[in-house]
Amino acid sequence: MQKFNLPQYKTVFYCINQETGYYTKTQEQPLKTPVMRLPYELRLAATRSEKIKNNAKQVLHSKEKFKSGPFKFMTGLQDTHFKNWFLGNDYELENGEKIISIVLIHFSEDNQNLTVYYFPRYDKGKTDLRVKFANQVIPILLNPN
Repeated sequence: MQKFNLPQYKTVFYCINQETGYYTKTQEQPLKTPVMRLPYELRLAATRSEKIKNNAKQVLHSKEKFKSGPFKFMTGLQDTHFKNWFLGNDYELENGEKIISIVLIHFSEDNQNLTVYYFPRYDKGKTDLRVKFANQVIPILLNPN
């Protein structure tokens, strides 16, 4: 069996704030994180954009928006083979080039906690390849030893 090489990733932890409905970085998580693309707060919402709706029924988005309107961070949540695990992606523009990073999202059983695994500048190019990647990586994240 071929060994799977796990690409570099960063982990950021969130906890639900019952008053605001946003997942907020935990007290243990410093304001500055290893992934500055991930905001301090994230909210789970229904997908409204037809572009996203084909692959995801829900999105995670930041509280902050750009002056032009869209959220500073938003990703659709695509199903994986694993309960409470979802696949998303993040993109940023750098010198006019679209840079994509794969994002794996895990909700705790009670939905009180959220863990984001961010694979910076790592992409598979197509949705089906991203899903295959997620389903290969999640068992490794579940059992890191």
